[in-house]
Amino acid sequence: MRERSETLPRRDFLKGVAAGAMTLSLAGPLANRLFAEEEAPVKKVPSRPLGSTGLSVSAVIWGGGGLQPGRSALLRAGFDRGLTTFDTAWGYAGGKSEEGLGEFVKDLGADREKIRIITKTSGYKPPEGTAKEVYAHFRAELDKSLRRLQTDYVDVLCWPHGAARPEHLKHEAMREVLLRLKEEKVVRHVGTSTHSNYVETTLAAMEDKGFYEVVMLVTNICTQNPEATPAPGRGRPILDTRPLLAAAKEKKFGIIPMKVMNPGFLAPNVDELLAKAYPGDSPLSKHQKLLRYILGQEGVSAAVVALNSAQHLKEAIEAAAL
Repeated sequence: MRERSETLPRRDFLKGVAAGAMTLSLAGPLANRLFAEEEAPVKKVPSRPLGSTGLSVSAVIWGGGGLQPGRSALLRAGFDRGLTTFDTAWGYAGGKSEEGLGEFVKDLGADREKIRIITKTSGYKPPEGTAKEVYAHFRAELDKSLRRLQTDYVDVLCWPHGAARPEHLKHEAMREVLLRLKEEKVVRHVGTSTHSNYVETTLAAMEDKGFYEVVMLVTNICTQNPEATPAPGRGRPILDTRPLLAAAKEKKFGIIPMKVMNPGFLAPNVDELLAKAYPGDSPLSKHQKLLRYILGQEGVSAAVVALNSAQHLKEAIEAAAL
């Protein structure tokens, strides 16, 4: 199932930068201009451990909606400021998201080991048959992904992408294939993503005897304050993620919140919740507050955000580095 891009409303996130200046062709020059007057020391996104994987990831993860061909200069600006982790998927923009990241990977060359790549099996359903047959089919699809990414391994592979129930994690042939891919070192760690029934599904992944190591799920200020949050107007459930974050901390499990600032996953009273979390005057924009809030929750490894412009990148770095 393909995930919606977490596009940020410009009226809230952009501050003093004309929307027309954010075109793809100007991304590199504009990044240079925005960061040119930085004061020493340069603000950087801190790194954090990703559960018990042994990986160190940037606290802010560059979401696949902001990864497109022609953006290597913008990705380099983030990389130089500590943003070293990237999340994409097979189906994002018909594979263009992986291709865009692949251009940057090629530019990095020997520095590939300094970044972390997460990709997800969007839309993929394992065929019927033996584990050997599933492996042959899946490996062919994974190889296409690796060619787009211009790398010979991914740090985290999320399969299934968009798990909606615990039983979606139990496909035996899928599990055998993932273990084999880890043995072959083309997949370093195994994860899943979920944005439907996400609490029960995540807890099931954490209880799976170490098979799953990472979960990407809906977590934001509203899921952390469900008792103060009325039913959302867009029909999205606001589930209480506090128990699973506590469990993740205890188990040292990798938790990556998504939909941190996506309006479709926020409740109507989100501004009231932010006012309580940030009383008085604050230099942070609304979206910086949302990002900063979730990064401050115990049990959170990192947060994934679509960064669609140089200004988005700059503000995300400022929020994470405060």
